[in-house]
Amino acid sequence: MKKNRKILIGIVAFALTVAILAGICYMINTSVQKQNKTGSTLVHLERKDWNSEVKAAVNDLIDMYSPGGAMPSDNPYAVFDFDNTCSIFDMEEQTVVYQLQTMAFEIKPSQMKEILITGIPDPDEDLTAYGISGSFNDLAGDIASAYSVLWDKYGPFTSEGVSSETAKALADDPDWNEFAVKIFIMYDSLGEVCSYEVSYPWMTYLFMGMTENQLYGLTSRALDVYSGKETSEVTWQTSDEISSRTGPASYTWTSGVTVTDNMVELWKTLDENGIDIWVCSASATGIIKAAIDHFGLHDHCTGMLGMTDKMDSSGRYINEYDYETGCGYYAVDKGWERMDRPTKAQTQGKGKVTAVVNAVAPEYDGHGPIAGFMDSTGDFNFCTEFGSLKLVVCFNRATRAVTEGGGLIAELAVYQKDSLSYSS
Repeated sequence: MKKNRKILIGIVAFALTVAILAGICYMINTSVQKQNKTGSTLVHLERKDWNSEVKAAVNDLIDMYSPGGAMPSDNPYAVFDFDNTCSIFDMEEQTVVYQLQTMAFEIKPSQMKEILITGIPDPDEDLTAYGISGSFNDLAGDIASAYSVLWDKYGPFTSEGVSSETAKALADDPDWNEFAVKIFIMYDSLGEVCSYEVSYPWMTYLFMGMTENQLYGLTSRALDVYSGKETSEVTWQTSDEISSRTGPASYTWTSGVTVTDNMVELWKTLDENGIDIWVCSASATGIIKAAIDHFGLHDHCTGMLGMTDKMDSSGRYINEYDYETGCGYYAVDKGWERMDRPTKAQTQGKGKVTAVVNAVAPEYDGHGPIAGFMDSTGDFNFCTEFGSLKLVVCFNRATRAVTEGGGLIAELAVYQKDSLSYSS
């Protein structure tokens, strides 16, 4: 799942298909000198700050299955989740924080409530059991009312956002706190009360009216502010001065996102050994393209898949998920080129498998990936359902229950190592 939570410093990694998918354990002689795609000796991970087992597992994968390896795979590629896997913390959520702080919207006040209740099975459901006074309709009403007041004070708003001076004024405005806090409370509640199939696309509807390039630009500005910042927790609090349907509330979010030097080395090493890199993310395509570029990963990326909304005749997002024509992008020398094979799925949970099968596997004569990199339950399927997988690396989160996908894999990895004495 995409929700920001603390991440364990330690990384749990293992060759998943050693036991689960392939039933084979390979002991690899890393002294054998093979050639990579450039004709040079195979390149290995070298940084000393890797977890030793992760480092060994990746290097063994290269020695065995890369085009220059002992048992080269046909058309090898790896699939990465992005948020909380390639990056520390969540690109889309950090982008939305910045969007709120700068009021970078292309939504008119008269449109806001309709957008906020899009896709909710029962907007009038009583949420008292979940600690919220009222319903989703009530939350949407509070948010839309605050947005209208802010529009009158500081608007009209555009995707470029307000000036830095106005942003400072917004931060101290009770109406802005009402708006920002309840946007995120609604997002979290949708995931808990309904499902992530509702909450993930719901967040992308906040970009309604923007073009893909405008969303890319918004994310780039957000990352200019938040990338590399020291991680901290920030709490927003509504004011008792505001008369609302759902009452006072607060929300705590994580400030700061980054991609570590280890991850850059991993992408570069796989790429140099002829293993293509694909991203399949539950964030919007425009956001992940911007993140890949911002963190210097573009040159090592083959392509990416992400959440896709429908667009109007002017190429601007509307509040409806695009299951039929939504496509990912190839990373090309001059930027990004739209693919012509639709994912036909939300790129989260089981949908990631569907997306890879529909959009990526045809590039490789129908072959699945040889490696998967994941962090959570939302990635469990694409890292367990392909029989082609030779390696899975799971970035385990401290709050993930072992009964859920990500925690289950982490528990299994420890069992394989400690009880079964499996080697990477």
